[in-house]
Amino acid sequence: MRILYFGDIVGENTIKILENHLDEIKKEYKINMVFANAENVTGGKGLSQKHYKQLKSLGIAAMSMGNHTFSKKEIKDYINDATIVRPANLNADLGKEILYVKYNDKTIALVNMLGRVYTYTPLDCPFKTMDRLLEEIKSDYIIVDFHGDATSEKRAFFYDFSGKVDAVLGTHTHIQTADEEVYNNTCYITDMGMCGPKLSIIGDDKDMVIKRFRSGLFEPLQVSSDKNYILNGVILDLNENSNKIIRFSKEYNLDN
Repeated sequence: MRILYFGDIVGENTIKILENHLDEIKKEYKINMVFANAENVTGGKGLSQKHYKQLKSLGIAAMSMGNHTFSKKEIKDYINDATIVRPANLNADLGKEILYVKYNDKTIALVNMLGRVYTYTPLDCPFKTMDRLLEEIKSDYIIVDFHGDATSEKRAFFYDFSGKVDAVLGTHTHIQTADEEVYNNTCYITDMGMCGPKLSIIGDDKDMVIKRFRSGLFEPLQVSSDKNYILNGVILDLNENSNKIIRFSKEYNLDN
């Protein structure tokens, strides 16, 4: 089974890039299923129902989230019925802790975790939460999107659960790392990167971000208007005792 997993999708214009190019990507890489982190789609924070439906219409089978899961209030009205997994260690009554996705006769369990380092949201321990979920999960494969800042926390989680899950894929920093590996048949990368405007600072307008750093004051941000886009992620080949991970990166122009 070959899964293309996109890192954080930033901004609604990225949906247009996917509309224009996802089919050709799936054919080129012989992709069976597409997953994505979708917590930054709508205006850079959260996921509206409109944009969720657009991503679903493109054939994205599952979406993981992160610290901006509930940044758009309307998600509370549809998340329970959506193919979305929210962070399992987030204290919330809404949404799924585990999202099960079927492909032919195989079942994939998708789990989302939030890192606690540099995070100011009250969270349960991601390690102990994963211990609990492993007692409950019934599936052929398990993929974890670990949404966090600290490389050490992500890597510790990877080693702790290597051999118990099929992939630990980092998100949140929006910068693709070059440390993909397989250990004890568990695929890993510290961060899959982002899908969004290239001339930006992690997706946002660069001048606005620079002004915030130089002033030391809170400045409003918006998604960059650059027309050159990057699509970052990983390709997972899941095959019981021989899982593999390949870094994925493509560049496109919004006008093409």
